[in-house]
Amino acid sequence: MKKSILALALFGAFSGAAMAQSSVTVYGIVDAGVAYKDAGAGKVTSLDSGLNSTSRLGFKGTEALSGGLKANFQLEMGLKADTGANDAALFARGAWVGLSGEDFGQVNLGRHKSLTYIYGAAIDPFMDGLLGKTDLMFKINNVRDNSVTYISNSMSGFSVAGQYGFGEKAGNTAANRVTSIALSYVNGPINANIVWDDLKDTNGNRAAAGGKLLAGVSYDFGGFKLHGMYEENKGSVSLTNLAETKEQLYVLGATIKDGNNTFMASYTDSKVKTSVNADSNRFALGYTYDLSKRTNLYTSLARVSNEKAVKTLADVNGATARLFNVGIRHKF
Repeated sequence: MKKSILALALFGAFSGAAMAQSSVTVYGIVDAGVAYKDAGAGKVTSLDSGLNSTSRLGFKGTEALSGGLKANFQLEMGLKADTGANDAALFARGAWVGLSGEDFGQVNLGRHKSLTYIYGAAIDPFMDGLLGKTDLMFKINNVRDNSVTYISNSMSGFSVAGQYGFGEKAGNTAANRVTSIALSYVNGPINANIVWDDLKDTNGNRAAAGGKLLAGVSYDFGGFKLHGMYEENKGSVSLTNLAETKEQLYVLGATIKDGNNTFMASYTDSKVKTSVNADSNRFALGYTYDLSKRTNLYTSLARVSNEKAVKTLADVNGATARLFNVGIRHKF
């Protein structure tokens, strides 16, 4: 059965729109596994969803217009394979509509992936999954509400992107506002990018970790890839305490692809410059085995060491977190 037919069967409300589209696709991921955690509050073993990739169900489509234009949309919800529940709002992972063209790139309106997420995941040695994924320690916001997002086409390997998120607070145009700019270079074995991100709080001041610089590069030697990423965060302590905080994070990693096997390793270091005894670091290993193009087995482990004033991935301050998981992921 074609995915477009399946989309109509699942959601009749889309039927009128689907018939006007050049293509409508239903896609998703079902991911479940066993996780072990020993992080200062006692050992626990659980059956969890989304250990390799967040379980999800999505709809995306495109319609060819005149002059080389295309209308595009995407609606994506997170799911919990262990309980069957929705993950947060119905389409919390994305809900946008936009236009794209061969001359200018794409412009999308709605709830969109943040630029820090898009370009961070492109460098992440763990491909935004498992216990080594970057956003478990890096302060990366995955999605932006009420945003206008522009991504250019590639020009000799270079592309630019911009994102503006409306704060929508009466009488204060700066409150909750998001501004992001990105520059990327992808050519052959090289993937390099830099993102500047600024987030305001409800009063219009820089939010906690709201001033962000993210830069990364990876180089593929052919089956062996090296990765490096840096993030600097600045922001206010709280809504009432505007003293500046500063944190610097680094990750160095490698991936090896050998047939159906992929091996991953990374070391992540966090230095909080404006606090004492608040640093942490993580060492992570991961492995996936492709049973097919859509199904894989996976496992990963991580050890996170925390100084006494911080509990990154741990239950209590100063605890060392020891984490392990194993599971299966299917894409459709």
